[in-house]
Amino acid sequence: MFSIDDPEQRRDRPLGSLTILSAGWELGDYSYKGTGIDADQRLDFTESIIRLRLDSPGLDVSLAFGGAFTGMNDNSYFNVYGRLLNIFPIKREQGMIIGLPIQITTDLKQVRRNDNDTEFQQSSLIVGSGLYAAMRLNQRFSLIAVATPNFGFSFSQGSLFGGSLFRTDAKTNLLINNFFGQNALSIGYQFDYRVYRVDGDLYDYNYLSHLFTIGIGF
Repeated sequence: MFSIDDPEQRRDRPLGSLTILSAGWELGDYSYKGTGIDADQRLDFTESIIRLRLDSPGLDVSLAFGGAFTGMNDNSYFNVYGRLLNIFPIKREQGMIIGLPIQITTDLKQVRRNDNDTEFQQSSLIVGSGLYAAMRLNQRFSLIAVATPNFGFSFSQGSLFGGSLFRTDAKTNLLINNFFGQNALSIGYQFDYRVYRVDGDLYDYNYLSHLFTIGIGF
């Protein structure tokens, strides 16, 4: 039973201390930026993707799928990543924290054409930092936002280094506290932009996505 109107169930938790489990719809745009391959070997798409996320104060994990079941007709898509992070507060006031996130992210992305054996499969290791903010708007609502540029290496299976990856991502979560008993309802958005420059220009792809999520904070 929802307890949004039951004051006896309410309690304040430290800002940024919740773990958020969510699911969402992602609109992804994957576009080739090189000149070295024929059109029938390209993996471009603008399609819908399903993504699951687990975001905690020190660890983020995400898993995404795309295929015929999400409306993709020509390609299939798979992505999994994990991120270790630590927030160093630079300003702390009542109801607000501003911090500096330091993070390292590892990632596997796979895009495959359905009509031939063309495939993009790259792992990556990147590091980054940016800006973190958490605000308690009132007793009911809290807002968390973070934005980070990241840079590192992308490589294929069996290779140590194949090329570079630049990634900028930003996310925000609106939390409605004590919505499910003492747990919160989370409504989120994430922006993700990646630039792969790998193996000459064979795998020079850009990826841009907008993710909308709903979940529970506990």
